[in-house]
Amino acid sequence: MAKQWDYIASDRIEMNQATVYQKYKLSVVSGGKPSLPRAANRSCCDKGLGCLTGDELSYIVPFNNQIKVYSTETRQCVKTLKFGNNECLSDVFVKGKAIIADIILGDATKDVAEREEDNQITVFTDNGRILVLNYRGKLLDSPKTLQLNLGKDETVCKVFSSEGRRYKLLTSQESSGNGSEFTYKIYDIKFDEKVQLSLETTFENVFLSTWSSRDKYLAFLCHNENKKNIKIYSVFDSSIIREFPLNLASQQSPSSSANSRYVTSMAIDCSGTQLALGFASGVINVIEISNLQERLLKWHIDAVLSLCFTRDGSYLLSGGWEKVLSFWQLSTNMQQFLPRLNGVIISCESVANDKYYSLALQMTENTTNSDYQLLLLNAADLTSKVVINGPLPVFVSAVKDTVQPVSSIATKTSTTLTTSSSSKKKHKKKLLKAKRQDFTTCASINPVTKQIYLPHMSAMQTYDFYRNEQTSYQYLASGVNNSMGKVRFEMNIQDPVIADVQFTKDGKWMATYEIEYPPEDLLSSKDLMHILKFWDKEENGSDWNLRTKVINPHGTGVPITKMLPAPWAVNGSQGFLTADNDVGLKYWSYEQYEKNWCLTKISLPNLNHFSNSVSLAWSQDGSLIFHAFDEKIFVIDFETFRQFETPNEKINEFNMDSEIQAIKLVNNTNLIVATRTTLNTINLLNGVITSSYDLYPYADGIYKNGHLDRLISCDEKTGTIALVINQKLKDVEGSPSINYKSRVIVFDNELSKKLGNFTHSDYISWIGWNHGTDFIFLDTQCRLGIIGTTVNTEMSDELNKEGILEGLKSGTSDFATQLEKLSSSKRIDGPADEDQQEEIALEFINGDKNDKLINMNSFTSMLDNFQNIQMDTLFDRVMRVIG
Repeated sequence: MAKQWDYIASDRIEMNQATVYQKYKLSVVSGGKPSLPRAANRSCCDKGLGCLTGDELSYIVPFNNQIKVYSTETRQCVKTLKFGNNECLSDVFVKGKAIIADIILGDATKDVAEREEDNQITVFTDNGRILVLNYRGKLLDSPKTLQLNLGKDETVCKVFSSEGRRYKLLTSQESSGNGSEFTYKIYDIKFDEKVQLSLETTFENVFLSTWSSRDKYLAFLCHNENKKNIKIYSVFDSSIIREFPLNLASQQSPSSSANSRYVTSMAIDCSGTQLALGFASGVINVIEISNLQERLLKWHIDAVLSLCFTRDGSYLLSGGWEKVLSFWQLSTNMQQFLPRLNGVIISCESVANDKYYSLALQMTENTTNSDYQLLLLNAADLTSKVVINGPLPVFVSAVKDTVQPVSSIATKTSTTLTTSSSSKKKHKKKLLKAKRQDFTTCASINPVTKQIYLPHMSAMQTYDFYRNEQTSYQYLASGVNNSMGKVRFEMNIQDPVIADVQFTKDGKWMATYEIEYPPEDLLSSKDLMHILKFWDKEENGSDWNLRTKVINPHGTGVPITKMLPAPWAVNGSQGFLTADNDVGLKYWSYEQYEKNWCLTKISLPNLNHFSNSVSLAWSQDGSLIFHAFDEKIFVIDFETFRQFETPNEKINEFNMDSEIQAIKLVNNTNLIVATRTTLNTINLLNGVITSSYDLYPYADGIYKNGHLDRLISCDEKTGTIALVINQKLKDVEGSPSINYKSRVIVFDNELSKKLGNFTHSDYISWIGWNHGTDFIFLDTQCRLGIIGTTVNTEMSDELNKEGILEGLKSGTSDFATQLEKLSSSKRIDGPADEDQQEEIALEFINGDKNDKLINMNSFTSMLDNFQNIQMDTLFDRVMRVIG
């Protein structure tokens, strides 16, 4: 009978195996992606959100799980305000699901003379919450909070501020329910004991909206009686200074397409004299507002997605699908270009008196997620001052918040003009009706550097979990996009996709498996090419170098379903096993005499039986290989590369109840087997199942074959197993919703004890062992979390490299006091019970080591990656050992 998912205490000491289990704790402390709250609002042209401080030394950027402060001099993150580490921020952003809509420097609730713009920011959320936070120094435990009284479905869009103490609030609301027309309202804000709103004006049936720099003017493209009108509004004069119909006849010719009628972007200069309209056809119309004189700028060949004027109005910046930022000198119509950016330019803005350009890019090649990258460019030489993005996972299915930019051409990576208003609802219906809810992703951790490698279509992203930043982004597969770029119908050309990545135990060799797709509408369109590549890296190099490339390693059209690195006992781990979908198995090793990777051993396939349910495990001494295929597990002798045979007829084959999804070998004695219905422990010495847990219906039919392996991880040192269970939530009425929660259950090496049972508020897409003491997981919001016993002190509190020793005075006990504060952080996690949605407080990860003994080996791990280490990081490592 299957056991129940109940919680069992987590401390365990096994002296005979020298295995120590400590309490596991969960916290979301890294990752996340830049927050573009207006990206889903089709009517809002200004989608980027970043705040440059008055001294121009810091750039404040909101993420979906934290606020980051970047130094424009060093390009590094110098401060993080993590939502999960503060109870107030957790209530607003984690539990309340709020999104940051705007950021203003200083405390907006105080008079000008009382503000501290050098230390504080005022944050406005989309649902009307106002928070005053310190972005320098320590974050207050209870920040000042206020609430705006907004109407139903009314969201904060922008807050305008004048040089005096005057604020205006711009809100938006869908007016027709189809996402194509919006209602905008402008309020006057007064901060007394309570915040007061007074409605000034309302704009109905708005297609597009934009505002000028310095918060002076608003421009709306409205629909009225089958006609399109443009309204120019002066924000602080509270008056419409100009209203005129949109003249489309001036740019149309007999050969003009229907796209010449659709306006996709707008911009108005800060003096209110020029208005730029970008069309789906690629044409830009610049209008002199005083006399309505027009001129056309032609270069783009697809929809213009972003426009902005410089402060003096002499230049117009435009961007779109070409990934090229174009500079138009309006006096001469001359052009300059900043070519080949990493993504489609969906927003651009001139900041700090034209000293910098702020860009928002979207990497549209990944259709399963909205991958954003923010750039702060120096206007003088167009070099990047700050480059900002989070982890870039590729999911099996598109997640709920995915939004693709508008294009005039129907492609896989875009939303067409006719479907842009309904695409969001269609995607929601698809997620509700889909039977297979597989949002898993592929990732791997380098055993030496501990960095996470995320295949991103044709490229590989390297993300440092502990530094909370991307360390490299390298194209590993040759494609059209990374060599010359794609536009219009070329977007349908599918570039090679990296499907898997693995590392040898020493971290020096990387193996990647990629799939190449032939052109569509051909007889050979379904003939995929499978490529196995082996890479190494120079000692101080940043990029991986290709050493060996094998085309169709298992035969023409045969995919690689699983890759596994060799243990240390086999050729110093310089080898890989690859398995296919017809029982074929091959061993590749690096041969010194060849100075190359060679096919060393091969097991012939069974061409009559095909299955994608394949998994591999390898004993630590390298003698036995466990090959799971469909419902069977074969025990293979590595020496002969044939099925294991002994005179006393020991069991060399196991039959399970359903298709096998994953196997893990623990301590060379227990084989953990996950099928579609159960999680089992097989004792290899006795050949019997010693424990079993019911996985049905948590895994049956939800994940693609073999993908459950991404949600099971094993600590090879202690043998502990981490299992992720994702569960779809229901709404208030009891109907299925698109929201998820997940459980992470940590077992001992026999599945007999549960060492931890944790709840996460979102769908977990991948979990992996960090080759230390912890497990790292990634959810669909690109947030990285940790389940373990230790964590860097930098992650337990908000990062503050500006004043790391701030407040630590000599001669007193302040040092001990500050240290105690650092180790007392708490966070609030999601519900702990499936039936009762109760909030539980989890101790933040500090490591329960009160009785830990220190010996000569205690500081060995502290010396890993010792080069270029910072003093505060060294201090953290010492305290982690002795704490």
